[in-house]
Amino acid sequence: MRPWWFASLAAVMIAAGLVAQGPARRVTYRVRLLERRGVETFELATGAVSGPTETQLRLLLRSDTLEFAALLGVTPEPDSAVLAADVYTRRLTGRSRRRLPLWEEDAYRRAVRIAWGDTARLYPAGPPARRPPGQWIEVVVATAAVGGATRPTEEVAVQEEAPEFVVEAVARPRRVIVAVLLVRGDMVSAPVSFDLVLDAPARRVTLRRRPLELSLARPEPATAGRDRVLARDVETVCLRVTDAGATEAARVLCGRLNNVARRLALAGGDTLVATFGWPGVR
Repeated sequence: MRPWWFASLAAVMIAAGLVAQGPARRVTYRVRLLERRGVETFELATGAVSGPTETQLRLLLRSDTLEFAALLGVTPEPDSAVLAADVYTRRLTGRSRRRLPLWEEDAYRRAVRIAWGDTARLYPAGPPARRPPGQWIEVVVATAAVGGATRPTEEVAVQEEAPEFVVEAVARPRRVIVAVLLVRGDMVSAPVSFDLVLDAPARRVTLRRRPLELSLARPEPATAGRDRVLARDVETVCLRVTDAGATEAARVLCGRLNNVARRLALAGGDTLVATFGWPGVR
């Protein structure tokens, strides 16, 4: 076993610059929630997340007295990996004179270098001092070569007496299928679809003789600890729309990758209708 909480935030920043690009590989996180009762250890829940190397693991453990959330990701290296985590905890510490619950919140980031197949431990209630922990989470990270890029998968199995335990895959899109059309009154243009890369140069499209420039960007990241760790906006992108050659500020339409049509009013009485979806597997 390798202890988890001994790397500094600087290690996270260093790890971000060490991304190893290589042939298609798949990373797998295997997770166990364990509990110590006397001298015995019981397995309360298991789970696994697997996907391309940029896939992250989102963990959520919740009980009446504790909420623990962590977002884990790896930076692959030839014979090891840097495992980084963004963590949020909320603990019940007591009650006020009026018997209202008092909660303590904490948010932090940690990173550690591990060998593939090694085990990292997370202690939701804090690192054990002189006594064994009540509950802890073990994460084993492995990698393997695959024939092509595939979507992330996830699975979880929870015992009846276990607290709420969620294991989810987090995949940030690099490419998005954007379908657009232009509406004015009863007139509708033919739909046009693009395979757009986020933060790439704008793509020009002409709809009903109106030349537009379209580009994709990510939404502003969440700053609050809980929202940042849960990464609820991970599947959200923002479409920036300008008239070709215009100097005015772009109009922005944000939405999730769920193929739901969204409308954006443009100058001159036109309305742009756009849907965002995941690209097909290459």
